[in-house]
Amino acid sequence: MSRLIVKGLPSVYSEAKLRSVFEKYGQLTDCSLKYTKEGKFRRFAFVGYADEASAMQARNGLNNTFINASKIQVEECKPFGDEAKPRAWSKYAKDSSAYKRAHPDEENKTERSKTKIGTPVKKSKYQDDEKFKEFLLAQNMKPQLRDEGNSDEPNEKELLSELLEGITGDTSLSLILKDLPASIKQKSLKEWLSPIRVKGIKIARSAKEALAFVTFTQRSDVKKALQRNDQFIGGSKVRIIRVPGSEEASADATEAEHADNLYEDRQAENITITNAILETGRLFIRNLPYSCTEDDLRFLLKRFGEISDLQMIINKKTGACKGFAIVTYVFPENAVAAFSALDGTIFKGRMLHVLAGDEKRESKPEKIEGAKSAFQKEKAAKLKASAGKAHSWNALFLGANAVADTLAAKLNVEKSQLLSGEGETSAGVRLALAETRLVRETRDFLVTAGVCLDAFSRPAAKRSNTVIIVKNLPAGVELEELQRMFERHGPIKRALMPPQGISAIIEMANVVDARKAFAALAYSRFRAQPLYLEWAPFDLFKQGTDEEGSLEEKQPSSSIDNDNETVKGQSLEKETLSKEEKKKIRRSKRHGESEQQVKREYEEEMDKFRKQQINPSDPAKSLSMGFGFLKFYHARDAQTALKEMQAGILLDGHCLELKLSHREEAADESRKRKTVSRLEQGESTKIMVRNIPFQATRKEVKQLFATFGELRAFRMPKKMGSSAEGHRGFGFVDFLTRADARRAFDALVHSTHIYGRRLVLEWAKVEESIEELREKALSSLSGETKELRNQKKRMKEIEKDLTVIDDD
Repeated sequence: MSRLIVKGLPSVYSEAKLRSVFEKYGQLTDCSLKYTKEGKFRRFAFVGYADEASAMQARNGLNNTFINASKIQVEECKPFGDEAKPRAWSKYAKDSSAYKRAHPDEENKTERSKTKIGTPVKKSKYQDDEKFKEFLLAQNMKPQLRDEGNSDEPNEKELLSELLEGITGDTSLSLILKDLPASIKQKSLKEWLSPIRVKGIKIARSAKEALAFVTFTQRSDVKKALQRNDQFIGGSKVRIIRVPGSEEASADATEAEHADNLYEDRQAENITITNAILETGRLFIRNLPYSCTEDDLRFLLKRFGEISDLQMIINKKTGACKGFAIVTYVFPENAVAAFSALDGTIFKGRMLHVLAGDEKRESKPEKIEGAKSAFQKEKAAKLKASAGKAHSWNALFLGANAVADTLAAKLNVEKSQLLSGEGETSAGVRLALAETRLVRETRDFLVTAGVCLDAFSRPAAKRSNTVIIVKNLPAGVELEELQRMFERHGPIKRALMPPQGISAIIEMANVVDARKAFAALAYSRFRAQPLYLEWAPFDLFKQGTDEEGSLEEKQPSSSIDNDNETVKGQSLEKETLSKEEKKKIRRSKRHGESEQQVKREYEEEMDKFRKQQINPSDPAKSLSMGFGFLKFYHARDAQTALKEMQAGILLDGHCLELKLSHREEAADESRKRKTVSRLEQGESTKIMVRNIPFQATRKEVKQLFATFGELRAFRMPKKMGSSAEGHRGFGFVDFLTRADARRAFDALVHSTHIYGRRLVLEWAKVEESIEELREKALSSLSGETKELRNQKKRMKEIEKDLTVIDDD
């Protein structure tokens, strides 16, 4: 537990002094001294730590120590409702019997509010059914129905009055034992109670059971005897109670009644809260640590189910949590499970209080400008509601209208002349090339401004909650105008806009204002066209620390005009690796290897070794788990090591295996999207182009790619059937050189649209021969499974090996 209770503090003490004593063991999240209503210190306090290790260290270091001549006790604080929690005994605790005795008025008021006047007592329909009683007796079952004196045998009340007849004086050292066997003797009862010393025994019997009045010599013996309650003697379960009318019996009855009432109150309150949660699926969580972050709370809550919304209320000035949050689950039953498990538990040193959240208030429907029909309004509302879904985002999107305006202004021509179909180049190709140029200029500006462009190539990566990408801006928008629009929702920390405008990056000062601005401005009208907003990647402003830098910064810029392009072929033809591939994973390691052994082994072979990392199975011994990581300064060193050291390297008699390491990216759980990486698929002279609009002709697509170099071949498969016309929406572009192919790929892969559709580029696979393609097509038509094809492939390899052996 990360929360401690400190008892026995001096009667005069302050919170600052207590903090100074405990904060040396770790970060404190709570420190509260408890006082009475009159302001009197109760000499105990609660201390909360951010982690359990610090709390345990403080408990071990401060328990049974002295503060100002007062010996303190430091113990773990039990969660609310824990069965191991000690019973309250102080007269200041509301759930103690001492408090009830000191405040009888509150108890009477509670009882009067619970009493229902005029509630009829229902009589069982089998109360007077003799046949039903005979049935119970035939089944050896004791009838539980109340008998109103029809039986000749004395009931329990009569037997108890007979037992207490003639007993007077103090009965605080006496107990009554019920449900004893009818034939029990005093000697047997004394043996059953031994080693407890008994002063006297009186027994009253009936035909079915017996009651005993037992007197003890000491109060400690009475307590020991009460612990024998519900134990068996002679096959009968014995009930032990105090003598009715004694002070101890009254106190026990009051305490038991209070416990029952408290339990009933809690049960009724839990039922009310559970019903409310089932209707809304929302929870209101308070008493959170001020150092708690949204990620910490999400990690705590996500194990109960999928979370649709999490709002942590923060202080706008400091950015710290205010201590409460609202969470909404997709399924209400998950919210109920979270409430049952977390209410009253300890989180980072503070005790959580979970309540049912109110139903989310429906915001008034905004007036949508330009929407005339009901269908347009409904469509706009759906777009605004789905603005936060990442699968439809494109960080480098540029509006076609703004691209045309910007290009016309640069060329000093009319927009109509730019969009005319005159000349060899069509309007669609002109706009696509102009968009490509603007995207390149935007990327260059972002690199200069310190933006990590690697983040844009990972659409499934984690997103920031304060940085917003603003897209589809009209041409000629000033940054000050955009800032004024966002500042209405909160202060802005940083704002970036390329010289040509069209898109911008806004960083809000805190999460609350960022969400408010995103919800209010997404798909809103700005100069007669909608704003497209997107949450930026979380590491957008973090530059890479590798010596070679990011690939986007190092690669040469691509230009639309062939006359201005000067690219060094050697640098383009050179094989490069991504930052993730600069690491090599070593497998087949023995579990006893240390990092010193690994480094010594590889330094003999490679002198440009940068860093080694072994995953230790035992952190104390720093031994290996069988695999590790090696990192080099340059990509070529990693490739050289992979080629030269793949086989034949022995370490402690164990052969090592090397493989390139690829970093796993966090996937978007809501919807995973296929990404296109320039380096994962290898590079060649052939590019596969997908998502080509059907309105685009073969000539237009060829013109677009011919801008970047001479083409060896260009193919766009046609639709199947004799009557079908047009292409199938994809094609293959084969350049004469790899440098031209890579230049075209780098320029068009980011965000190039033709006739409103974004082109998707991939490196085409060239290692498959015509025979392999034919065999694959035949196997798919014949219905062969993948396993069968693999078996055939292995058989061919075995036949080749046998042929080589025969030749030898």
